[in-house]
Amino acid sequence: MKLFFSKDFKKKAEKLTKKNTSLKKQFAKQFNLFQENPNHPSLKLHQLKGKRSKQLAIWIKGNLRALCIKSKQGYIFINLITHDQY
Repeated sequence: MKLFFSKDFKKKAEKLTKKNTSLKKQFAKQFNLFQENPNHPSLKLHQLKGKRSKQLAIWIKGNLRALCIKSKQGYIFINLITHDQY
């Protein structure tokens, strides 16, 4: 399965992990796990509701979530938000 990342996603991820090496490691761990098995329980993959109903979210760390859209080619990660921003 292929993973794609939008420019906005990359920009936010870089900003968040620039000075936080533990978060950078957690990003790598979660995305490697997602690539191996998107349904792994520790990712907490779930479909969103309401205006984001076409999006999926995975847990990164704490209340940080990565939002994606499933396409024929794979998953496109489009945003990083906190759980409160749903």
